[in-house]
Amino acid sequence: MISRDVVFDEFSSGVCGNVGNTLDTDEDVVSLDMENNNNPSDNAPSSETVELGWEEWLALPALGLPAIKAKIDTGARTSALSATHIEPFGSAAHPKIRFTVHPIPGNYELAIPCSAPLKDRRAVTSSNGEAELRYVIETTLNVGGQSWPIEVTLTDRDGMAYHMLLGRMALVDRCVVVPGESHQQPELSYDLYAQKPAKPGQTRALRIALLTARPASSAARTIRAEAEARGHTLEAFDPATLTPHVSPTAPATLQNGTPLPRFDAVLARMQANRHNLAVLRQVEALGSYAPNSAEAMAAAADPLRARQILTRHHIPIEEPDPTQDEPGFTATTIGKRVRSPQHKLTKPERATVLRAARAIGLGFAALTLRHVNNQLIVQNISASPEVTPLKKRKSTAAMLFDLVEKRARPKPQKRR
Repeated sequence: MISRDVVFDEFSSGVCGNVGNTLDTDEDVVSLDMENNNNPSDNAPSSETVELGWEEWLALPALGLPAIKAKIDTGARTSALSATHIEPFGSAAHPKIRFTVHPIPGNYELAIPCSAPLKDRRAVTSSNGEAELRYVIETTLNVGGQSWPIEVTLTDRDGMAYHMLLGRMALVDRCVVVPGESHQQPELSYDLYAQKPAKPGQTRALRIALLTARPASSAARTIRAEAEARGHTLEAFDPATLTPHVSPTAPATLQNGTPLPRFDAVLARMQANRHNLAVLRQVEALGSYAPNSAEAMAAAADPLRARQILTRHHIPIEEPDPTQDEPGFTATTIGKRVRSPQHKLTKPERATVLRAARAIGLGFAALTLRHVNNQLIVQNISASPEVTPLKKRKSTAAMLFDLVEKRARPKPQKRR
């Protein structure tokens, strides 16, 4: 069953947004909400009155949108946000939606990937009589120093002067609209998108692929548990069952002839053979962030290639020698972090581990090292480190997802 929400958008609302002249009928709204059919603003705590003009600068911080210009349209019951590449994902129990927002009308270079829990799906009819089935999310609105939850429908408003409409259900009792004025609240700037996000920032839900032939292994289970604990969706695939589809117009990664969806990130715990690396390379080419790229995994799996790379960076390396009496130690690097459960690392040792991993191109690696004649030697590099917890420290799985969340997020736009 699909809910029906009759909405009149800016085609009929005019410049003032039909303030005081709502044409849609609340009595005709029937919603099958995935959680409940209450307007989130109904339960929002009351605060001082916010005066709004017919257009205002707003922020949707949970979506990574620090500034967006919206039209205040009381002729529309539900708020609308312009979105493209709309794609549902996640489990049936916890559905999510991801999409792309171009917050600046006419500027398609700035694209903000967003995701949110999926709340509902409703049929929305505009004033011209066209009905559209839209996804509905709940997010936090920030305007005039105040914040409260609102419902927003997702639709492609390409070509519209405003990429967001703020409907009357989002205004609740705290807002007073002055139809003859604009920007009654402090104005924001699109320059905010050129700034580095503040820490800690809002982490969006990610869709992550895990390439492994052993999805039931301890490492795979640990990675899945960490992903789900953070609200991400992780899907495991045996790379042997996948096929790269190379095409100038419709590239894809196929499973039994069916294209896989696009992933925000891909984690690879697999043998670095020719086919598996080709699959990983294809997933990367489609826009997925990989802590360990196909090229880096290929270099790590080839002793001669690894030796050539490290030697070029003046990092000594040797093959493991079982006849050596002096024991070595293992260190794991995740991004800029280095951990060793069996050895207290010195500053030079940490520096060598990071240099070696970066030279190969690995963001997540385990290195075996040994001191020989007062010189630190790299014996082995693995692109599939253990992900078991470390005592009294953050687990390697947690640090791995810290890295994925940081790198998979959109980079701020550079000023021109």
